[in-house]
Amino acid sequence: MNEKYLLINSDVFAGLNSLSDSSIDVAITSPPYWNQRDYGFNNQIGSEATYQEYIDKLTSIFILLKAKLKNNGVFFLNTGDKYLSKYGKSPLAFIPYKLVNSMILTGWILNDIIVWYKPNHMPSSIKNRFANSYEPIFVLSPSDDSIYNNANNFSNIVKINLQPTLYKHVAVFPEKLVLNLLSKLKLKNNFAVLDPFAGSGTTLKVIKDNFPFANACMIEFNDDYIDIIKQRCKLEKNYIERAYNFIPYEIISSKKIEDETLELFDKYSEYNTSKQQQGLIEITNNKSEYFNLLSKFENHLIKNRIMNNGLCFIGSRQFDIDLFIRTSALNNKGWIIRNILIAHNNVKWFPIFMIVDDNKRSDYVFNYQNLKLKTKSEYNRDWSVTDFIGFLVTDTVHKNKKNGIVIKIVEYYENKFPRIVVVKWNDGKFTKEFVAQDQNEIDSYIVQKYISYIKIKEMSGINAFHEFIESFDIDDKKINNSRKKNNYNGKYKEESRKNWGASPGARSSLENEYFSLQRLYTVDQKLIADYLNIERVEKGYSKTEFTNLFPPSYKHTVGHWLRKDFGGSIPTPEDWELISHFLDIDESFTKYATRTALKLQTVQHSDFKMPDDFFEETFIRKLKRLFSTK
Repeated sequence: MNEKYLLINSDVFAGLNSLSDSSIDVAITSPPYWNQRDYGFNNQIGSEATYQEYIDKLTSIFILLKAKLKNNGVFFLNTGDKYLSKYGKSPLAFIPYKLVNSMILTGWILNDIIVWYKPNHMPSSIKNRFANSYEPIFVLSPSDDSIYNNANNFSNIVKINLQPTLYKHVAVFPEKLVLNLLSKLKLKNNFAVLDPFAGSGTTLKVIKDNFPFANACMIEFNDDYIDIIKQRCKLEKNYIERAYNFIPYEIISSKKIEDETLELFDKYSEYNTSKQQQGLIEITNNKSEYFNLLSKFENHLIKNRIMNNGLCFIGSRQFDIDLFIRTSALNNKGWIIRNILIAHNNVKWFPIFMIVDDNKRSDYVFNYQNLKLKTKSEYNRDWSVTDFIGFLVTDTVHKNKKNGIVIKIVEYYENKFPRIVVVKWNDGKFTKEFVAQDQNEIDSYIVQKYISYIKIKEMSGINAFHEFIESFDIDDKKINNSRKKNNYNGKYKEESRKNWGASPGARSSLENEYFSLQRLYTVDQKLIADYLNIERVEKGYSKTEFTNLFPPSYKHTVGHWLRKDFGGSIPTPEDWELISHFLDIDESFTKYATRTALKLQTVQHSDFKMPDDFFEETFIRKLKRLFSTK
């Protein structure tokens, strides 16, 4: 590559085709993650219907990229994983590892897997798995003879913060990360660097600022990002810009090849099944021992040993890409892999997989509070300085969803947090609403009893309102002024929610505090299902007969009320009123299931934080606390 700085404004395949073979020393990139962001053009990578199509497309592109690398060249590839669903016990897809496995089958050599830990990663709102705090970076090359320095004492762990940016492109490689990766190579002064998914040009900026004798090529389809690269890297006369039309290319299918690598394992002797355990932790020293253990999961021998709400942690200090692929097959064999955890000694790392039973009968135990991981600072907010007039209110509990605003504070708690407010809804109606501040305290007012029947008792008479008010005098000027103060007008204003990225600053700025109308109590869906089924049987209705009592539009809805698995749902207040026409519903259950309150939606603060999925080896002994009920 002869050009000093080359910008190619084209599809990645057309851009790669324009380059000479064996002309690139280093490729560094992070392609669009699957089903993660919308970059504003058709047929973009990451928008495929399935992650397998995404893998096949990238594999085809990287076959061409391999031809552009010198024989001893290196490709640093960073791509993220994905949970296949937002709800329930969703399995981790293993996308990065399946992609790299597909690339290996096309001739790539995997030299190493670097773990990039992000100390300032986004806190997790999920309460039943570890918080994602790292991403893998795969070190690939066309041959065994590469310029990557992978000596035994060379660390394959980097700890680098996410980097804020002033530019619209929010999925940004930190500059320090690019610099760190380049430091792991044996480079000559005139080396050439390629980023085939250049984005905002981080790779080029690092080269321009730190390696004056190096050449760089950036391929980027989006015109806006090309402009950002020029501005950010202060390109003036020392660059060349080219554009190429789209070139159709054949996408290989790696599915057949992948299936052939996932054969059944040999059978081994059974565990002692005399006593079931709440959890399992087993770390092996080599792959042979690990595959022995894995076979017991595959052949369901572990299911006899572990309760169906238990947690399993298995890992191996010796591993390769095949270990990830074989482990991922458990997702289709009665298990769900919820986390790939990283245990390390600050120099080297190895994987530990968090596995749970794939059943709809019960959730699994994940008592993260038992770890007693303190948050960085206590949350002592002075509510007296917050003007709640004009706060947005969303109704998420009733059948007809609507929005409103707080127009008056009727009563406060002692700490000056609103206790009773008046809301004006967008349909022109007014209601008086109770505001719940401490959910744990409110839930403590309910006592559940299971004997030969189900009974529920409310221990405290909370004056929870959802009362309509005929009319109300409001100061429109005050409300409008308050709403202006709460409106966000920063750099992410025009970005869709999908594109906010992992930046805590972006999310806290964009996700303005607001109130959500929700159920007053944390309603136990299984308890409601049991109660409705008991009352239904008392009335002599079969499930079909009970369903037929409702309008045709309820054909599928009613069945979900009666289910106790992850397909179960709780009737809305309007639905509960219908149910009361057909069943003898106790008033205490009606209050439990239908009473509502406003709840502040904001960045959550708690005494204990979720554990990161990146930790020192010494932490392994604490994993047992996650499934301990003491």
